[in-house]
Amino acid sequence: MIEHDSRWLYRQMIDAMVVACLQGPGQVSAERIRIGVWNPNADVDTDPDQVAMNGLLSSLEESHRQALSALFAEEFASGIFNALTVLTAAHLEPFHEGYEGDPSDDFLGRIDGSPWPGDAR
Repeated sequence: MIEHDSRWLYRQMIDAMVVACLQGPGQVSAERIRIGVWNPNADVDTDPDQVAMNGLLSSLEESHRQALSALFAEEFASGIFNALTVLTAAHLEPFHEGYEGDPSDDFLGRIDGSPWPGDAR
């Protein structure tokens, strides 16, 4: 039960960060790049940078868009990794320690599909 597992919240938070990377906000920019349109509603008068990005993406070959998309997704995950490093250095609960090294290591393991220690999965 939750009240007997002091690390439950930690695992839930790390897993929520993984979901954000793989299925949530971490995929928004990556998906825009994959399809080749940054902002379909961009207006040259009010959003010139958005229009320029649309032009850049439409000029790229699909393989180049895929590579750029992967980099954008990795940068989102990198931001979470770096935030976890700061939270660990500050000794903030529940990020004061991880299972397999630091919490940032647990995050990387989970994003790669590793189970939590002791999981029967």
